[in-house]
Amino acid sequence: MSLENDSFLKIADTITNTYLEKSERKIAGFYCTYIPEEILDAGGFFPYRIRATGNEDTELADTYMVRFTCSFVRSTLNLALMGEYDFLDGLFICNSCDHSRRMFEIFDLVVFKRENFTKEVPRFYISLPHIISEEGFQWFYQELKELKENIENAYNLSITEDALNISIDLYNKNRRLMRKIYDLRALDEPKINGTDALRMAMANSSVPKEVANPELERILKSITNSPGIDTTNRKRILLLGSVVDNIQFTKLVEDSGAIIISDNLCFGNRTIVDDIDEDKSVDPLARIALRLYYRLSCPRMMDDHPRRLEFIKKEIEKGKIDGVILQRINNCDLHGCDNMLFEHELKDLEIPVFNIDRESFQSDATRLQTRIEAFLEMIM
Repeated sequence: MSLENDSFLKIADTITNTYLEKSERKIAGFYCTYIPEEILDAGGFFPYRIRATGNEDTELADTYMVRFTCSFVRSTLNLALMGEYDFLDGLFICNSCDHSRRMFEIFDLVVFKRENFTKEVPRFYISLPHIISEEGFQWFYQELKELKENIENAYNLSITEDALNISIDLYNKNRRLMRKIYDLRALDEPKINGTDALRMAMANSSVPKEVANPELERILKSITNSPGIDTTNRKRILLLGSVVDNIQFTKLVEDSGAIIISDNLCFGNRTIVDDIDEDKSVDPLARIALRLYYRLSCPRMMDDHPRRLEFIKKEIEKGKIDGVILQRINNCDLHGCDNMLFEHELKDLEIPVFNIDRESFQSDATRLQTRIEAFLEMIM
């Protein structure tokens, strides 16, 4: 079923939306899925995932960031310098990668120092270990405690355990709804294509969850009862790699004769796997930290590649995948290393693999489509 004109998914097509414009809550912008949205929500904030949708060049950002910086990060800076993110009332950054980490200083030194920008926007930073261990978890748990205290001090508010528990329930429900919808992608006749799934994930990250959940319930009911997509002449693809917040890329893949059945992207499966333990007798901050720290990771977690590979193998079997597209934004070293390993490992399993570099915004689409079409034709 096509959701191209669905009102909820249209939220993904622009940076701003009606809920941002009318919100009475402070807007908390964040870059990475390791930022604990439940804490922000419990503090009365509207958590908003920063993305670069619609940006087509980085002319302004290139003044402050060298060209070998990830074009996703430069694109978000470009939009920020144009005033697209002036609605932010707080900025939350972690050391997900060196490129996005630098935005903590650049927003303060450049974006928030622009002429005629007079609003005070507090910034918050949390440090996340690069390996998974008990010591690393305790480190991260302490970081979340300090983050909570810093938010309370900066905005003169109190984040209670009751509020955290309510937010945990809200976000768990959201993840379960998203997983139910994503499960419908793996059917022999999928109920939703990859482009609409990406738009849904972006829209879901751009509105409060109490708004998103009823919309997801509506969509789930609608597509469950709808005819599926005939994939007889289309290759079933698993998409992996760097952040994708540009539907031009997924549309190009699907217009080439494919359908994206599943993914491991941070606007996608990586965000919605695993729930927070709902045992309210346990410290909610510890439960939030447990999910974030031990969930399906991205390549910033250096020792977790085998677990990511196991997830991919399961998705290949579940979705009857014909081929895997590995993509990375130029100069994304983390996904470059992970993709290289996946390419060899999947080929050893005799799974067709296409590994490409690209820019965050669509460039040289004709050449890229030709390469994708050639890959799809090679799949038996």
